[in-house]
Amino acid sequence: MERRSSPVHEIVNALWNALHALGSTAETSDIERWGFSIHAALSAAGREFHNHDHVVDLLSDGDPLEVIAALYHDAVYIQVDQGPPRSMRDELAPLLAQSKDGWRILPAAAAGVSGEVLSVFGRQVGDLVTPTTGLNEFASALVASVQLADVLYREQRIAVAACIEQTIPFREDPANQLHKRLRLLGLAGEALDETVRRAVRVGNRDVENFSDNDPARFLDNTWKLLPESNPALHSPLVYTVKDYRIALQKMEAFLAQLPADRVFHAWGDEPSASTHARRVARTTGNLELAVRYLRAKLYSIGLVEAIAEVTGGDVPLDYFMGGRKDGEGGRPSAKRIDQFLPTLAHASDLDPPLHRLLAEGRASESSFDTGPSPLGAFLHAVVGEGAVMKQVEAAKKWWAGGMDATSFLQQQPPAPVAAIARAAANIIETRRDRLFALAERLQR
Repeated sequence: MERRSSPVHEIVNALWNALHALGSTAETSDIERWGFSIHAALSAAGREFHNHDHVVDLLSDGDPLEVIAALYHDAVYIQVDQGPPRSMRDELAPLLAQSKDGWRILPAAAAGVSGEVLSVFGRQVGDLVTPTTGLNEFASALVASVQLADVLYREQRIAVAACIEQTIPFREDPANQLHKRLRLLGLAGEALDETVRRAVRVGNRDVENFSDNDPARFLDNTWKLLPESNPALHSPLVYTVKDYRIALQKMEAFLAQLPADRVFHAWGDEPSASTHARRVARTTGNLELAVRYLRAKLYSIGLVEAIAEVTGGDVPLDYFMGGRKDGEGGRPSAKRIDQFLPTLAHASDLDPPLHRLLAEGRASESSFDTGPSPLGAFLHAVVGEGAVMKQVEAAKKWWAGGMDATSFLQQQPPAPVAAIARAAANIIETRRDRLFALAERLQR
């Protein structure tokens, strides 16, 4: 099998090959410097999804301008990196300034190559840009244009910026709006249409996992986004039950309201009507399954949170569930809560694909969570899918302050909840008596 190069080699080589394919006269030393700056940006701690692997995956297809756009499109990730990448601060410092509610576009940004980026993104001096309104993509395009100012032609720089602009996700009809702005920049005819088609290709490729034929792989990538938006999960052995629940709840709320037709986009014949329809249909199915999966996970963690609350308060998730991984460093395997769950009669309304995801897991484990969800699978099987989905809504009322943890537990089927309390009592010695007592109360 052919060995892959290291990420830094792949990034620098891809940039070198793309620039030379365009006939650029860029010096090798400059290409290395720019490639190193991209690599350093993508190496920031906390990046689970928007990292080297994601960028390198996008390099396999596309023309040289698409490759350059793919290399730069995730270089800046303000909210995860806690500011601009150190390797790119010199380029951004004259152009953007942090303010209370976001980043303000400075007057210097209106001149030269950065002014072209403002036009591509429909921005102007004084605008406040935030992560939810395209800040990261805008800043990444600024860096690309500044670094490559002298080695790409104007139309090429605009094309790269347009590709990056189309990676701003989940918008309504972004290609049509981009077409109008590019026309104002002087692009016309086939050059204009091809620039938009190229940008749409890059934007769709960036979210390609949403239409994955394997829901487990789609969920894998979704899971990698959780620690990027929930810094508490960066410490896998420390984050609490409540930390984990909040992360799941935010993701469930987002995916539940995301229309599939705002994930992928089309312009003219890019992509073909059949390809676009297939992507939207597959995305619709993946989103629907992901939301039900998240709700099943939310129900199980809600019960854990409530049990923890009434027996002494919030705890690190590992303290309640037991060790996450077996036998690390030659140590004996840690006890886990699922080892003490009884066998109870199964409900009749189980969806096999969802239950398989819970029982067998996503495609791989993440840095902060195991792939399988044994507690979620236990509850899904015993309580039934209909009741699980109904009780998630009761949990949301509790989390919103509409009831307390005791009242929430009293509404739940007693046998499985008591079983969880007893299982937890076998691994949490400090709460053993309280957990057994709670189990007895629930089943009176």
